[in-house]
Amino acid sequence: MGYIEAVVLAVIQGLTEFLPVSSSGHLVLAQHWFGHFSETNLLYDIMLHLATVTAILVYFRHDLLTLGLGYVGWTTRQGSLFQGYERRTIHYVLLASVPTAIIGLGIRSIGLETLVRPSVVAIMLLTTGVILWLGRGRNSVRGIQDMSIRDAVVIGIVQGVAVFPGISRSGSTIASGVLLGLDRELSARFSLLISIPAIVGATILEIGKGIDQMHEPIGVYVVGMVVAALVGYGSISLIIKLVRQDHFHLFSYYLWPLGISILLWDTLK
Repeated sequence: MGYIEAVVLAVIQGLTEFLPVSSSGHLVLAQHWFGHFSETNLLYDIMLHLATVTAILVYFRHDLLTLGLGYVGWTTRQGSLFQGYERRTIHYVLLASVPTAIIGLGIRSIGLETLVRPSVVAIMLLTTGVILWLGRGRNSVRGIQDMSIRDAVVIGIVQGVAVFPGISRSGSTIASGVLLGLDRELSARFSLLISIPAIVGATILEIGKGIDQMHEPIGVYVVGMVVAALVGYGSISLIIKLVRQDHFHLFSYYLWPLGISILLWDTLK
């Protein structure tokens, strides 16, 4: 893998990890359509995921500082979405991570081989489009003070189901929060916060397998991580903006034609 391929893969990872279009679904399609171009080693994939986690940590550094200080009882800055409810937020993030881990590990133990097909991915992409569309125009006003244990568990379950290729993790969890009546920005920020333990946990499970696959020069990994982190940071900013403006559902107009085209291609080939 050369630097150009590493950069292209990093850009794809940074965009699709946070935009509601399913990074796993696009990876499956790339593997079927472009062959070797998308076949990167496991270690590089792990490094890109760590880079996207870094983007989340940097983007939400003020929220994370507020949550940390508030949890131990220290005074936090005014104006934070979670100000005054830091312990509740952290507990809900941990609570949401439980069903995510149970479902994710359960599905992975069964195996996703039968689902790694363009036709299946196409159906999942169409489903994601429907989920995003259902969340449009909702006058969601419940803040963190109104969030319940049920909300956290439901969003955690949805995140676990998003392990299926073609189901967008960010899209489905954000839309679920909105459909539950949570404030739009809270839904987006909570979705991205619970992605931290999910991505880190999945990375820990895989890192043992990938550590022996460092075949490329160290510079390839460094460049890929930097690019993925920068693109991911920009993607997070875009998501927050679109959610605030109630434009998140516009990605349905990309997912539906893509899903239909894949089904037609898979049927006629």
